[in-house]
Amino acid sequence: MATMTKKPAKKATKSAKAPKAAAKKAPAAKATAKAFKPTTSSKVRTRSQVIAELATASDVKKTVVKEMFDNLATIIGADLSSRGPGVFSFFGLMKLKTVKKPATKERTGVNPFTGETQVFKAKPASKKVRVRPTKALNALVS
Repeated sequence: MATMTKKPAKKATKSAKAPKAAAKKAPAAKATAKAFKPTTSSKVRTRSQVIAELATASDVKKTVVKEMFDNLATIIGADLSSRGPGVFSFFGLMKLKTVKKPATKERTGVNPFTGETQVFKAKPASKKVRVRPTKALNALVS
């Protein structure tokens, strides 16, 4: 009968050890995610400096980070193109949007500075990209 009590005891200890092991791994992963602190820069960062910083922060090769940026640029271009939706939300930090300006005809008007009549040249239709920051980005700055 002593052997019967040992077997359930072993199972109980194994099941008790399993959650502890899982609990130990989860905080370790959170600790590495919080460990990254970007260095401050007095000048505008170059593309290679940003790639190097991201590569060291995530323990990935620089070539992989470059590929990720190139792929991201391709996705943004596809979304902002005429076939795409015209809007790209950049990770909740900002929204990129295409604005279509129609063509204007040549017209006469008054120069607001001098008050003289003037001919304003015609302008062709154009598309521009506008960036709108979100609340999350404004919270990071302030």
